Parts: sequence; C-alpha cells; structure tokens
Amino acid sequence: MEAEITRHALDRVPLSLIIDDSTVLVNLNYFWMRDRIPVDGQERRWQDVPVVHPEAFTREFAEFCLAEGVRGKFSIVPCPAALGRIDQGLPMFSRQQQESWLHMCRELIVPAFDITPEMLTHTVVLDPATLTPVSPSIWEQYDWRALPEDEPERIIAYIAAACTILVHAGFDPPGVTSPGGFGGQTLPFYARCAGEGVRQATGHDIPYFFQRVQAEESCIESPVWYADRDAGTATGEIIAGTGDWTGSWTGYGEVDADRYITANLQGGRLPALIDAGQPAVLISHWQGFYGMHDGDRCGFHALQTVVRRLHERDPQGEHTQWRTCSQITRYACAREMAQVQVAAAGVQLDLPVLTPDLTLRLSAPGVQHVRVDGVPLRRVSRRTDFVSGTYLADEGGVLLAFDPAQRHCHLQVEVAPW
Repeated sequence: MEAEITRHALDRVPLSLIIDDSTVLVNLNYFWMRDRIPVDGQERRWQDVPVVHPEAFTREFAEFCLAEGVRGKFSIVPCPAALGRIDQGLPMFSRQQQESWLHMCRELIVPAFDITPEMLTHTVVLDPATLTPVSPSIWEQYDWRALPEDEPERIIAYIAAACTILVHAGFDPPGVTSPGGFGGQTLPFYARCAGEGVRQATGHDIPYFFQRVQAEESCIESPVWYADRDAGTATGEIIAGTGDWTGSWTGYGEVDADRYITANLQGGRLPALIDAGQPAVLISHWQGFYGMHDGDRCGFHALQTVVRRLHERDPQGEHTQWRTCSQITRYACAREMAQVQVAAAGVQLDLPVLTPDLTLRLSAPGVQHVRVDGVPLRRVSRRTDFVSGTYLADEGGVLLAFDPAQRHCHLQVEVAPW
C-alpha cells in the first residue's frame, strides 16, 4: 500500500477571491492618485473617482458572497493614505459611521474572508513607532519593493504595527497583503519579516502573505517559507493565478467576465487552472467592484457572472471548493511538513501543523474500513458527499479525509481478502 497527502483539501481545486485596496468607507484610490502626482508628476483622474465606498455597497457584496459560498481575502488598510488609524477613527467620518461599517464587516465579511492589512497606508511609509510619514516621497509600493535587509527589526515592527491596528479594531489577521510591489524584490526577507510580524501581533503559528500574481503561468505554486518542524511554524504564500478583469485598481479599468470563464464554461483562465489541478485564485480590487459611482458596479456584476458560471460548471461541488487564503496556505504548509509512513499496521502520520480536511489517497483497492486513532470514518459513494470524516473508494484505491486532533495519528485500513 502507498499513501500520500493530496495537494488540495478534499481533493478539490480551491477557489479563492483576493480583494485588494479595501478599507473603512474611504476610497483609498482617490487619495492615492491625488497624493502621488506631486511625487512623480504623472496626471491621474483622481477628481473623477468617488471619495467614498458606501457601507450599503459593502453590505450587498458581503451578503452575496455569504449566500453563494464565495471565500477569500479582504484587505483593510489600517491607516489609509495616512489619513488616520481605523481603530481610532478617520477624520472624514463620524464615529457612528465607522463603528457601523466595522460591525457590518465583522458580521458579514469575516465569516467568508480573511481580513489582512495591506501594510500601513498603501501610500507613504510611516515610522512604525510614531505612525507619522517618514517622507512624502517614500512610498510603500515603490521605494520598498526592495525592503532594507539590514533593518529586519524595523520591517517586522512595521508589519506588526499594521496587524495590531486591525486587532484593536476587532479583527484577527492571519496574514498580510503587499501594497503593490512591496517586498517583491526581496521576497525571502519579506517572507521572514511577514511571518514574524504577524506572529508578534496575533500569535498565529502559520501566517501567510500575498505579493505575487502569475496570470499566465501553467503551474501555480503554494510556497512554504521557513518551515520549522520542531516548533510547528512556517509562513505560507498565496499566489494569485488571474489578472484583474473587474475594473482593476483604478476603478475604471477592463471589465470582462469572459477572461475568467466564458459563457460556454470552457474558456478563460479559471477553467484552464481547474482542469490542470492548479489553485484558482482570483485577484480583484475594491475600486473596480464599485466603479465610478453607485450605479456603476461593473466589476461586482462581472464577479457575480463569474461565480454563477463556476457553479454551473461544477454544480455539485465535486471538483472545486471556495476556501479562504489562510485555509489554502495552512493546508499547503501542513502537507509539506508532514511525514507519512506506511507500515504493516497501517499508516503513521507525523503532523507538525494540524489542518482541517486533511486528505490522503491510499493505493489500496478493496478497502472495507478506515479508522483514525480508532475512530471509524464513514464510507461514501459519491464525490459530492466526500467531506471530513469520510472515505471514498474507487477503482484506484481510496480517498479519506479527517480533522487531526494531535500531531501523531494512526490510520488503520482493512482490505477485503482476495
């Protein structure tokens, strides 16, 4: 008998939606465009884009995602454009307005999305101790594409400060998002600082970061950084596999649902990724979902079309499953750090990282019973019924899934005599 942990939980390709540039009420992009012009001299349509993204729109989006099972990652920029801290209040809005938005987010967005900071401002670099701008010309996504590798304490403190503000606002960030090119030219250093910064602020053992987009590659990795089997820690990385075709970061960019998945359900980037067994992680920006005014919403309408088509392609959820980015990265870390040993008595697992829906494939035809630490798994006959706590036999062997409760697990497999 051979045994291996499947690449994806429940042997289903993960779907996930990454939303960048979002924050409390304000349209970050209005201030980003306005404040960037004096730095680089490039004219931008900052006066054309809305200043506010209303709570009602965010609520509508969140309710749609909950109803349709959409999962992913939602950024909240902690000090948007250095206007103020979201945990202490932005001067543009009343405290009541902001508390209403935060309550709505905790109630409707948190159940479906990881909440992560997109570093501190998404514009100028701040002093992490005072949270005041270092210089109006030093920006997170440009000047910190290559992070100062001789100042690890400063970068860790910067990331920890971003997470801490979200904690004070009532969230529990399991990871961080790069504003633009932040950290992209010093990725190993960034991965180390991201892991340490998130752990300092939240205590998460397996934090993750989002920095890279690979919209054309045929293989999308799920990298695991700085795995420590003794400590049971690592840092995961989520990589987006599509471009942004829902209005982009400007709010008035390309909108095209067909580039994700065509009406016949065969073309587009997502079917190609799914058929290849690659993670199907969509990248979008909050500005594009809302568009130029409350009656626009072109990006959001495109997302609704994409979600409907994905459901039509896999109506029973046999081959794909919406998951948060932290679920995807934690599973990847658990899989890479696990040790699987087949013996006469069954399968021994050493799991430094525990993850729900741990899934194994056994090349053992004729399986009649499977037990995990003495607890029997329930046999199912259809992929649509394959969930944690069950096993599914086919002509090639058996898939089994369970939620491990301890590091060392023992699988007992009974095979029919021939």
